Amino acid sequence: MSMLDRKILLKKEVKSILRISADSAFDEMWKQHDFPKPIRIGIRRTGWYADEVEGWLKERDLERLPREITQ
Repeated sequence: MSMLDRKILLKKEVKSILRISADSAFDEMWKQHDFPKPIRIGIRRTGWYADEVEGWLKERDLERLPREITQ
């Protein structure tokens, strides 16, 4: 996949996907390295690659599943 094929989500879209309404809560989450880093897409605008946001959500989903104990 080329860089031009990757969909970029704006902050409002990412917050909607995550069901976060407060900017401060969202900003704190990604600044604490618990979320994919944004990319600068303009002078005052940042975005996130949709595939990275989706991957982050999948990781969170896997964390809640019970882990099998290997022997």
